[in-house]
Amino acid sequence: LLVDNRERESGSMYTDWDILPPRKIKDVGAKKPKDWDDREYIEDPDAVKPEGYDSIPREIPDPKDKKPDTWDDDDDGIWKPRRIPNPAYKGQWKRKKIKNPNYKGKWKIPWIDNPEFEDDPDLYVLKPLKYIGIEVWQVKAGSVFDNILICDDPEYAKQVADETWGANKEG
Repeated sequence: LLVDNRERESGSMYTDWDILPPRKIKDVGAKKPKDWDDREYIEDPDAVKPEGYDSIPREIPDPKDKKPDTWDDDDDGIWKPRRIPNPAYKGQWKRKKIKNPNYKGKWKIPWIDNPEFEDDPDLYVLKPLKYIGIEVWQVKAGSVFDNILICDDPEYAKQVADETWGANKEG
C-alpha cells in the first residue's frame, strides 16, 4: 500500500490481511480432559507438622525490656515487658510444595481446520471498481483525497504517482 508514493503497508493477501477466514480456528467445543492435571506444584503428601508447632506464640516478652526503677506495682499495676515478634514463630503451618509428578502442562484449546475456510487462488485478481469509501475521523475539516489508483502492478503505480502527484508536490 503506497501513500504519497511511500510504502505504508505490505504483506501477503493470504496471511497478513483479513480477506479470507483463517485456515485454523480454536476448537470451541473442546473441553479439558478430566484426568488432565495442570497444577505444576502440589502440597507434599508426606509432609508432617512438627510436634508443638501450634503452641509457638506469635509474640514474646522483650528480654531487653527492663522494669523502670520508678515503677511501683501498687500504684502502677503489675509491670509487663513490651512484646516483640517471636523469631521462632513461622505463621500457620502449611505443607511444603513439591513438583507434581502428574503435571501435564497448562491445557490449551486445540486448533482445528476451519470449516468456513475456502482457499481462493485468484484472491489477487481485482474485479472492476466503481466507488471507493474512505472513513476518516478528524477534528479539523479540509482533507482532500485525489489521484487514487488501485492496481496490482507496483511499477505502474510508481509511474502514475510520479506523473500526477510527483509532478505537483511541493518541496
